[in-house]
Amino acid sequence: MLLEYLSDGSPDCPLIRLYRFTPEEAASLRDAVVELSDGRLQKVVVHELPYAKVIAGCQLTLCVSSFDQSVVQKDAYTFECRYIAETWDNVAGLLKPYAEGKGGHQWLSSGTGDAQLLLSFSGAW
Repeated sequence: MLLEYLSDGSPDCPLIRLYRFTPEEAASLRDAVVELSDGRLQKVVVHELPYAKVIAGCQLTLCVSSFDQSVVQKDAYTFECRYIAETWDNVAGLLKPYAEGKGGHQWLSSGTGDAQLLLSFSGAW
């Protein structure tokens, strides 16, 4: 799974994209998001996952928050995606088709944060 921040180059930028992953990697990410939704985890450090390959120093942490903030930029290449548990449950549902090997892309953020969060098998959207 590649993790990359794109600051410009598209009307959808800035965005963070997770792409070129296997169904098994998507399933592992989904499992971690389920743990966020049910309270077993408070955060998932995506850039430290064993299958994550970081491009240009992008760092992404998924966090349980007391309210939905979407993606928050901490510094040039460091981001947190902050949602309440119920929203993480919705995100887990969005990840399910990728864990089953289906293609395409899916926006995982609400569009109100500092960047969009994109999941895409090919990297395209």
